Amino acid sequence: MLSIDELYEKKYREDTRALLYQRVKAVLLVGIILIPFFSVLDYVVVREYFELFFIYRISCSAAIFCLLLVYYTTVGKEYTYLLVITAYIIAALTISMMCVKMGGYTSFYYVGLIMVLVTIVILPLSVLQTLLSGLMIYLIYAVSVLTLTEAEPDSHSLKVFFSNSFFFIFFIMITILQSYEETKVRKRECRLKAEMDSLAERLSYYAHNLEAEVEKRIRELKESEFRYQELYENIIDIVILVDRHGKILMANPRFYDIIGISMEQSLDFSFMHLVKKADTTLVERMLDRLPIEQTVKDFQFRISNRLGKTIDVECNAKCIYKDGDLVGFQMVIRDITVRKRLEMDLLDSYKKVQSARNATILGLAKLAEYRDADTGAHLERIREYSRVLAQDLALKPKFAGYITVDYIEDIYNSSILHDIGKVGIPDAILLKPSRLTKDEFDVVKRHSALGGDALKAVETKIEGQSFLSLGKEIAYYHHEKWDGTGYPRGLKGEEIPLSARIVALADVYDALTSKRVYKEAMSHEDTMKIIVADRNTHFDPDVVDAFVAHEADFRKIREDMFKDQAA
Repeated sequence: MLSIDELYEKKYREDTRALLYQRVKAVLLVGIILIPFFSVLDYVVVREYFELFFIYRISCSAAIFCLLLVYYTTVGKEYTYLLVITAYIIAALTISMMCVKMGGYTSFYYVGLIMVLVTIVILPLSVLQTLLSGLMIYLIYAVSVLTLTEAEPDSHSLKVFFSNSFFFIFFIMITILQSYEETKVRKRECRLKAEMDSLAERLSYYAHNLEAEVEKRIRELKESEFRYQELYENIIDIVILVDRHGKILMANPRFYDIIGISMEQSLDFSFMHLVKKADTTLVERMLDRLPIEQTVKDFQFRISNRLGKTIDVECNAKCIYKDGDLVGFQMVIRDITVRKRLEMDLLDSYKKVQSARNATILGLAKLAEYRDADTGAHLERIREYSRVLAQDLALKPKFAGYITVDYIEDIYNSSILHDIGKVGIPDAILLKPSRLTKDEFDVVKRHSALGGDALKAVETKIEGQSFLSLGKEIAYYHHEKWDGTGYPRGLKGEEIPLSARIVALADVYDALTSKRVYKEAMSHEDTMKIIVADRNTHFDPDVVDAFVAHEADFRKIREDMFKDQAA
């Protein structure tokens, strides 16, 4: 961030350049129009030179017009001062030649040069530039008269010339004084603008660090009441002071703008009148706990302005004390309506993406069972069973730090990928209605490795943690057994990932209670007896306990799914 002095210098240079460019146009137009216009004076006063002087004036005006054309180019914008000096030289030479023709020393046409000199005050020149410009015009006049006048000067002519020169120098001094005063005023204005720009930058910074800046401003109030008042008047958020009962005592201009009332109207009403009815209880509780907590940060609620528009706001509040007694609260309120709308749009988009992702996963998983019409809603049931078990285990201290809300969501989505590897098993074996031979069963057992390898390959393409991590574990190890007699690796106990232990029970329950080409469906009660009997052998004891605790949920999920399938 630039300092005020640096900002001032930069702004002064830019403003001076812009103002010079703007006013040079006016000077050029004056020259183009007025120089030929004074031919009327020539006709009345020096008719014998009218035609010659008219040629001088038209030539001068044409030359300045050419400079006006250059003015509109990049060169004119870059060298504006040189452009106007050239115009002054042309005008001074033209009028000086007229003076020479009229006798030189005693010609009263030198007044035209003074008129040219006067136009300098229009330009935002420095004292030095004004001095040099004035001296240049005078020297053109003096050198032309002294060198080109044919008649020898007598004492009277020299006195007139001296008198003209004296008045000329006097006007130069007046022009310099005017330039000095105008420069001083412009510098003062630029410094004030620089200070205002600096203040605007600081206010923009305060808007992003509001709470810290408000506290900082309160401390600075002891040093400079004026500076605090400046912030109070220009801050982009609502700042209000309310008493202990919520009555508004003071508000900044932003409050009036957002609420939709004029600053002349009385604030004799409670802040609670602005709060949406559905949020009044929340705000009342916030005000009740303020004296205890001293500050409240990022508290969100809604207010309604006088036009009935609902505005989402975020409030930072703190207690105000006087002589040790709580007298009210200072509230800094930010309009977050746009931010809330964007958050809702983002959440809606996220839900749509999640829904599309889950539908895609389910479709992918169904590739493994689309050939088997008897499986029905197997995948849908598996994920419901898995979620019930995971939710119960999450309540146990043993798993409290491991099974999170995200874990439950991931196992719900990834459990349906447990048999994805069956797409690589031949139909002749997969759909065989009779008992499989040992060799055929060995082929079927390959589906766990096929599925795990496929998901592992996909997982490597995804950055960060993914639900596919659980899907890979489940695909690899859902046929492992607690006593180590399962496949593909013969893992034992807690060597088996928890996700695979959960899905293992869910898969067996669904397989036993579902009809297949080679068997009839077992009842819920008989299936439950088998699973309980396999506690500590096939299944994790904790998972079995969770199943027993929620066996009614399993029964309901199964019955509801079969009803939906039948319908």
